[in-house]
Amino acid sequence: RADELMRLERALFGDWCGYVFQPGEYGRAGFEATLDRVDAALRSTAGPWFLGGDEPGIVDFQYISHVERMVPSALYWKGLRIRCSGRWAGIDAWLAAFEARPTYLATKSDYFTHVMDIPPQYGPGQPVPAGEAFRRAIDGRDGWTLPLPALSAESLEPVLPFCDPGDPGARHEA
Repeated sequence: RADELMRLERALFGDWCGYVFQPGEYGRAGFEATLDRVDAALRSTAGPWFLGGDEPGIVDFQYISHVERMVPSALYWKGLRIRCSGRWAGIDAWLAAFEARPTYLATKSDYFTHVMDIPPQYGPGQPVPAGEAFRRAIDGRDGWTLPLPALSAESLEPVLPFCDPGDPGARHEA
């Protein structure tokens, strides 16, 4: 099963590249179909992890760094909401399970950093009009006014309650 899931991860990465880095909506159907397969694989186990169990395994670790980048990049360049869309509940639960782990949170990046770091690594994403509002929000245009609104699980970049340090924690981090 692990070998099959690792091949699926490579297909997901390839379909993401074929979608985000190509003009227009070319590749969207294939990327969404592969996300459906990934979601089904996650929902086929008792817990949130690809191979079940109480802890993430090697398959989960292979996926997380790419999926963490796919979520903001598909939103930013193509307007495709992967996280909290209602379509990929298994992926949502898997990401939330990772975010419940302090070791993951210590390395997790934010949407802005990901979309700025991707072009030097993979080349520029190819924007479509559907992503414009998300690009403006992530870039801070038309939306970064102080005080910033409180973040929540419904925010553009979801912040789950157990990840929210509150005002004192945010002040400490700043």
